[in-house]
Amino acid sequence: MSSRNTVRSGAVLVVAVQLLAGCGAEGEGEPLPPGDSTEVLGSSEQAAASTCTGSGVSLVQPDGAAVNFQYPSCSFADSAAASVDGTYDQPACTHRFVTEVRGVNNRPFSAFVELLPVAGANITQSACEGQAIVGTAWGLNGLGWWVQLGEVSTTGIWHDSSGCTGPICLPSSCQFRFTIANVSGGYSKVRVAGMAAALGVFKGRVRTGVHAGPGPC
Repeated sequence: MSSRNTVRSGAVLVVAVQLLAGCGAEGEGEPLPPGDSTEVLGSSEQAAASTCTGSGVSLVQPDGAAVNFQYPSCSFADSAAASVDGTYDQPACTHRFVTEVRGVNNRPFSAFVELLPVAGANITQSACEGQAIVGTAWGLNGLGWWVQLGEVSTTGIWHDSSGCTGPICLPSSCQFRFTIANVSGGYSKVRVAGMAAALGVFKGRVRTGVHAGPGPC
């Protein structure tokens, strides 16, 4: 029914915090409250699993959103929402932006989380690899139970330029979008909770949801 994709990068984030201490306030976005750290963010994943599916979770900005599932007759489509900024935080789902996808009707999908970089930002390799990205997905089954479908905890992944083939040149790029789970069906609703943070500390915009469709006709 589902696949689990988990990439652990705790050591990278601990180093990032140490670097931050020596860099001053160069990061952008919404800093975590005093006393929080990347270690807290990592450990909060377990707490999120038991609270982000509750009825008390906010599904309005800046903490979340509700969208209708899209399944086109040809190609693919995202059913997703993006946070307006990095201030998402609520008692029921700490440091997470939550998207609830409704009307899935047992169809297949892929849940994902995606960091949205600042417009016009120069994304270098070090900046790419200094972005923490965390996501968890749950599906509501026929018995009315939320089932965890998968989780991912990673950093941005830098892809070097593959050079030129004739007149086409592919530049280096940063991967900010990650699949949390590929699901064959069996759920009526899906919730995807995610967080993105520069150096694991300064929260930024994040997009969560599902990708679905039959592919090209």
